[in-house]
Amino acid sequence: MTEKDRKKTKFGRKRHIAILSVFIVVLAGVSLTYDYWLPSSTQSGNIQRDVGAEQAAPKKWAERLELPGLPNLHKVSENLYRGAQPTAEGMKQLEKMGIKTVINLRSGHSDRDEIKDTRLSYEHISMTAWNPKTEDVVRFLQIVTDSSRTPVFVHCKHGADRTGTVCAIYRIVLEGWSKEEAIEEMTKGGFEFHSIWNNLVDYIRESDIKEMAHSAELGK
Repeated sequence: MTEKDRKKTKFGRKRHIAILSVFIVVLAGVSLTYDYWLPSSTQSGNIQRDVGAEQAAPKKWAERLELPGLPNLHKVSENLYRGAQPTAEGMKQLEKMGIKTVINLRSGHSDRDEIKDTRLSYEHISMTAWNPKTEDVVRFLQIVTDSSRTPVFVHCKHGADRTGTVCAIYRIVLEGWSKEEAIEEMTKGGFEFHSIWNNLVDYIRESDIKEMAHSAELGK
């Protein structure tokens, strides 16, 4: 091999090494870019999905409970329970649960016989399904926001319609639900709401919630 050929071969090797070095550097850069951006992009996607899931999450509806003498019993919140007309045994169960006050919304029935063997506080708000009065709802709100009287159990005959109305107002005024969210729970929450009383739904939609809260002296 001549001196000229040896120089040509040596030059070719250097050229290949240089090209290979550049190629390795490029690959390293691509790898670093991939490692840097992919987790960030994936994390962003997870955040978007989490936010979307949170926005789509429904409000927590009242929890159904099963206790003797307490038909249609549900826990609305730590301070409020709802149901149908309790028996005397049911009143004793409420006392065992730690309930302090029973609110009876029935217009033609007193709970005096059922409640007499307990220490439960009793409030009778005579309310009709065909003509609900805002003053009755305001009185209910005043009781359920009085810490000396909670937890409260509220009932009517079936625990569905009048009871559903005041509990819907409770959700709106005290828990910040929209009217439609509260109505959805009221009519589809498993309380056996009677569609014949759709006037109660209209009553909720047409109610001045701010005025109710003001009348109940809430937020002071």
